[in-house]
Amino acid sequence: MTTEQLKLISNMRINSAETLMKAGDWFFSAYTMAMALECALKAMICKTLNLSSYPEDPKHAKIRNFFWTHEFEQLLILSGLSDTFSPSGQNPEAIQSWSEFTKEFSGSWSETKYSYDLQQQFDKIKVERLYENLTSSPWGIITKIKEKW
Repeated sequence: MTTEQLKLISNMRINSAETLMKAGDWFFSAYTMAMALECALKAMICKTLNLSSYPEDPKHAKIRNFFWTHEFEQLLILSGLSDTFSPSGQNPEAIQSWSEFTKEFSGSWSETKYSYDLQQQFDKIKVERLYENLTSSPWGIITKIKEKW
């Protein structure tokens, strides 16, 4: 998948999340926001490592498996954005956005699709807060990532 495709998918998933929020589908809206963040981070990884596409060649399984993750913390490190979002970073507002968003998706966020209990934790208030942490200006996670794209 190319960097531009990852950026496009990230933007499309934000739009999808907005539509799902309007429909009151809180879990899938949150899940879709997590997809948007994952794609945004993977696009940033491509930029940071000067790659035209995200590593997915099966001939290089070790490399592909290292990059082919759904864990936000690992993607953050690979993206080169730790100084923006990690606790040792210099932007307290951006760090807070990251912390508040990612705490709702512990471990591999994609596992929430298999857990009824985890899905039930998402309500209107929580999802609206997730959306704000992801998209607000100037400290939303994707807003900050797009500054670096």
